Amino acid sequence: MAAPIVWVVVGATRGIGLEWVRQILARGDHVLATVRDVAKASELWTLAGSTTMGRCQLFNFAREVAALRNIDRIDHVIVNAGILQYPNRATELSFDNFSDHLRTNAVGPIITAQRLLHTGIPIRSIAFMSSDSGSASDFRDFEDGYATAAMQDCEAILKHVFPVLRLTLRQKQH
Repeated sequence: MAAPIVWVVVGATRGIGLEWVRQILARGDHVLATVRDVAKASELWTLAGSTTMGRCQLFNFAREVAALRNIDRIDHVIVNAGILQYPNRATELSFDNFSDHLRTNAVGPIITAQRLLHTGIPIRSIAFMSSDSGSASDFRDFEDGYATAAMQDCEAILKHVFPVLRLTLRQKQH
Protein backbone atom coordinates (compact mmCIF):
# COMPACT_ATOMS: atom_id res chain seq x y z
CA MET A 1 0.00 0.00 0.00
CA ALA A 2 1.34 3.41 -0.98
CA ALA A 3 2.08 5.94 1.72
CA PRO A 4 -0.67 8.54 2.13
CA ILE A 5 -0.14 11.94 0.58
CA VAL A 6 0.84 14.42 3.31
CA TRP A 7 -0.52 17.97 3.20
CA VAL A 8 0.08 21.01 5.40
CA VAL A 9 -2.74 23.57 5.27
CA VAL A 10 -1.74 26.85 6.90
CA GLY A 11 -4.82 28.82 7.90
CA ALA A 12 -7.44 26.10 8.27
CA THR A 13 -9.77 27.62 10.85
CA ARG A 14 -12.53 28.50 8.40
CA GLY A 15 -13.28 29.44 4.80
CA ILE A 16 -10.97 28.25 2.05
CA GLY A 17 -8.51 26.56 4.41
CA LEU A 18 -11.23 24.57 6.15
CA GLU A 19 -12.59 23.47 2.79
CA TRP A 20 -9.10 22.35 1.72
CA VAL A 21 -8.97 20.16 4.84
CA ARG A 22 -12.42 18.69 4.07
CA GLN A 23 -11.43 17.86 0.49
CA ILE A 24 -8.05 16.40 1.48
CA LEU A 25 -9.59 14.15 4.12
CA ALA A 26 -12.29 13.04 1.69
CA ARG A 27 -9.50 11.81 -0.59
CA GLY A 28 -8.06 9.74 2.26
CA ASP A 29 -4.88 11.80 2.56
CA HIS A 30 -3.15 12.97 5.74
CA VAL A 31 -3.36 16.66 6.68
CA LEU A 32 -1.57 18.83 9.20
CA ALA A 33 -3.91 21.77 9.68
CA THR A 34 -2.56 24.94 11.26
CA VAL A 35 -4.56 27.61 13.04
CA ARG A 36 -3.70 30.85 14.82
CA ASP A 37 -6.13 30.23 17.65
CA VAL A 38 -7.05 26.61 18.41
CA ALA A 39 -10.05 27.80 20.47
CA LYS A 40 -11.61 29.34 17.34
CA ALA A 41 -11.26 26.16 15.28
CA SER A 42 -14.34 24.33 16.58
CA GLU A 43 -15.53 23.27 13.11
CA LEU A 44 -12.06 21.98 12.29
CA TRP A 45 -11.88 20.08 15.59
CA THR A 46 -15.22 18.45 14.77
CA LEU A 47 -13.96 17.51 11.32
CA ALA A 48 -10.68 16.15 12.72
CA GLY A 49 -12.55 14.13 15.34
CA SER A 50 -14.79 12.54 12.73
CA THR A 51 -11.90 11.19 10.66
CA THR A 52 -9.72 8.17 11.09
CA MET A 53 -7.42 8.68 14.06
CA GLY A 54 -4.18 10.39 13.09
CA ARG A 55 -5.19 11.56 9.61
CA CYS A 56 -5.82 15.14 10.73
CA GLN A 57 -3.64 16.95 13.24
CA LEU A 58 -4.11 20.54 14.38
CA PHE A 59 -1.40 22.84 15.63
CA ASN A 60 -0.37 26.47 15.82
CA PHE A 61 2.47 26.66 13.30
CA ALA A 62 4.11 29.72 14.80
CA ARG A 63 4.52 28.07 18.20
CA GLU A 64 4.67 24.39 17.32
CA VAL A 65 6.85 23.94 14.25
CA ALA A 66 8.41 21.13 16.30
CA ALA A 67 5.17 19.20 15.64
CA LEU A 68 6.61 18.47 12.20
CA ARG A 69 9.66 16.62 13.53
CA ASN A 70 8.06 13.20 13.09
CA ILE A 71 7.13 13.89 9.48
CA ASP A 72 9.49 12.33 6.92
CA ARG A 73 8.11 14.29 3.97
CA ILE A 74 5.48 16.83 2.98
CA ASP A 75 3.90 16.42 -0.42
CA HIS A 76 1.97 19.69 -0.61
CA VAL A 77 1.75 22.88 1.43
CA ILE A 78 -1.16 25.31 1.07
CA VAL A 79 -0.39 28.69 2.66
CA ASN A 80 -3.82 30.19 2.99
CA ALA A 81 -3.75 32.18 6.24
CA GLY A 82 -4.82 35.78 5.95
CA ILE A 83 -6.96 38.57 7.32
CA LEU A 84 -9.26 41.14 5.83
CA GLN A 85 -10.15 44.04 8.08
CA TYR A 86 -12.41 46.96 7.28
CA PRO A 87 -12.16 49.78 6.49
CA ASN A 88 -9.58 48.93 3.89
CA ARG A 89 -10.00 51.72 1.36
CA ALA A 90 -6.75 53.41 0.47
CA THR A 91 -8.25 56.69 1.72
CA GLU A 92 -9.30 55.24 5.11
CA LEU A 93 -6.60 52.71 5.95
CA SER A 94 -4.89 53.35 9.29
CA PHE A 95 -1.20 52.63 9.89
CA ASP A 96 -2.05 49.84 12.36
CA ASN A 97 -4.58 48.27 10.00
CA PHE A 98 -2.16 48.39 7.07
CA SER A 99 0.64 46.96 9.24
CA ASP A 100 -1.61 44.10 10.40
CA HIS A 101 -2.45 43.25 6.78
CA LEU A 102 1.20 43.31 5.71
CA ARG A 103 2.34 41.27 8.71
CA THR A 104 -0.35 38.61 8.29
CA ASN A 105 -0.88 38.46 4.51
CA ALA A 106 2.65 39.08 3.19
CA VAL A 107 5.31 38.66 5.87
CA GLY A 108 3.51 35.73 7.55
CA PRO A 109 3.36 33.53 4.44
CA ILE A 110 7.00 34.30 3.59
CA ILE A 111 8.22 33.42 7.09
CA THR A 112 6.00 30.32 7.14
CA ALA A 113 7.51 29.06 3.88
CA GLN A 114 10.98 29.93 5.14
CA ARG A 115 10.45 27.99 8.38
CA LEU A 116 9.10 24.99 6.49
CA LEU A 117 12.08 25.00 4.14
CA HIS A 118 14.47 25.18 7.11
CA THR A 119 13.00 22.06 8.75
CA GLY A 120 14.95 19.90 6.33
CA ILE A 121 11.79 17.94 5.55
CA PRO A 122 11.50 17.21 1.82
CA ILE A 123 8.63 19.30 0.37
CA ARG A 124 7.27 18.66 -3.11
CA SER A 125 5.22 21.84 -3.58
CA ILE A 126 4.17 25.03 -1.81
CA ALA A 127 1.14 27.00 -2.99
CA PHE A 128 0.03 30.40 -1.73
CA MET A 129 -3.69 31.19 -1.74
CA SER A 130 -5.36 34.58 -1.86
CA SER A 131 -8.84 35.79 -2.52
CA ASP A 132 -9.73 37.71 -5.66
CA SER A 133 -9.94 40.78 -3.42
CA GLY A 134 -6.14 40.81 -3.44
CA SER A 135 -5.87 40.88 -7.19
CA ALA A 136 -3.64 43.73 -8.31
CA SER A 137 -4.42 43.02 -11.94
CA ASP A 138 -8.22 42.84 -11.63
CA PHE A 139 -9.36 45.90 -9.67
CA ARG A 140 -12.88 45.34 -8.43
CA ASP A 141 -14.50 48.75 -8.35
CA PHE A 142 -17.82 47.22 -7.27
CA GLU A 143 -16.13 46.37 -3.96
CA ASP A 144 -15.84 50.12 -3.41
CA GLY A 145 -12.13 49.81 -2.70
CA TYR A 146 -12.64 47.34 0.13
CA ALA A 147 -9.98 44.72 0.38
CA THR A 148 -7.97 46.30 -2.35
CA ALA A 149 -5.45 48.66 -0.77
CA ALA A 150 -3.63 46.42 1.70
CA MET A 151 -4.52 43.14 -0.01
CA GLN A 152 -3.08 44.26 -3.38
CA ASP A 153 0.12 45.41 -1.72
CA CYS A 154 0.46 42.03 -0.03
CA GLU A 155 -0.06 40.20 -3.31
CA ALA A 156 2.59 42.35 -5.00
CA ILE A 157 5.11 41.58 -2.24
CA LEU A 158 4.47 37.85 -2.49
CA LYS A 159 4.85 37.90 -6.28
CA HIS A 160 8.35 39.31 -5.85
CA VAL A 161 9.31 36.67 -3.28
CA PHE A 162 7.93 33.65 -5.19
CA PRO A 163 10.89 33.27 -7.58
CA VAL A 164 13.31 33.08 -4.63
CA LEU A 165 11.12 30.53 -2.82
CA ARG A 166 10.74 28.51 -6.02
CA LEU A 167 14.51 28.41 -6.50
CA THR A 168 15.10 27.41 -2.88
CA LEU A 169 12.53 24.63 -3.11
CA ARG A 170 14.10 23.33 -6.35
CA GLN A 171 17.57 23.37 -4.78
CA LYS A 172 16.34 21.43 -1.75
CA GLN A 173 14.69 18.82 -3.97
CA HIS A 174 17.99 17.93 -5.66
